[in-house]
Amino acid sequence: RPGGPDARRRDPDPRWPSGQCDAAPARPAAGRRLHSGRDGRPFFKFQKHMLTETISDQTSILFQPEKLPPDYAFDLPDYMTEVFISVDSGVALNGLFFGQYTDAPLVIYFQGNAKNLQNFLENHAMVLDWGYNVLVCDYRGFGKSGGHIQSEAQLYADAEKVYELALTLGFTPENIILYGYSKGVAMVSHLASQRTAKAVIMESGYSSVNEMEFAQGLCPDFILNNAEKAKTITIPALVIHGINDTIITPDHAQRIYSSLASKTKRLFILDGAHGDLKAKPKYQGIINEFIEKISTPKSGS
Repeated sequence: RPGGPDARRRDPDPRWPSGQCDAAPARPAAGRRLHSGRDGRPFFKFQKHMLTETISDQTSILFQPEKLPPDYAFDLPDYMTEVFISVDSGVALNGLFFGQYTDAPLVIYFQGNAKNLQNFLENHAMVLDWGYNVLVCDYRGFGKSGGHIQSEAQLYADAEKVYELALTLGFTPENIILYGYSKGVAMVSHLASQRTAKAVIMESGYSSVNEMEFAQGLCPDFILNNAEKAKTITIPALVIHGINDTIITPDHAQRIYSSLASKTKRLFILDGAHGDLKAKPKYQGIINEFIEKISTPKSGS
């Protein structure tokens, strides 16, 4: 698989197809202690004297990027091209644009916390079969994207740049679907609270970083409070989660859904875990039916 010698990888878990789930917390450094959760899976807690963390420490807890060489060549399907988005002086995000359909909406897809676009192509490319155009980008420091993640505000600013690229590609806000998976739910929660879009879809998202057991109290510069942002989201919203998700438990989805100000909103808790929901036979139908419903003019309108 792509990625340098220092790329962090999660040990395989037989409950999920290889490569599809987000990365678990990094190996504990000095001062960290390994504990077993209620289900026997490991998580990390810090001794009290270690609670003050640098930005680098915090990002190592939350994000597990794998770099790709600048000349790395993706094996792209038909209708997909590579793009670069300038987000800062000398820093660009690497992205992929799938533009097969003339009249279909655009899904702006924000990935999870690990790996890179090659992982998207290998494990999440079923999104391309749903009948929509798709724009997906690596975060700073992931894959061929430059720079490093430095703050929550920076993540949101970069998400805004991705949204702006969608507009320059000719898509109107009414034809943009914001889709966030896991970590990506933070980006779509921000955009949906600030920008106009056709809908927002949140798959396996967390209500806030501090409510995830392995990160409680350890990442003060990355609040990423999606449940709070949901209070100002009014566009149609679809929340999907796996009942057996032990990385981000389904109560996170319940909190996000309960906070949404959207008049049109749906919640699905499916028989699945973290990273395997898209492979479920009925998953595409849930997505398409929701989009069709909000696209159908109401009688008398």
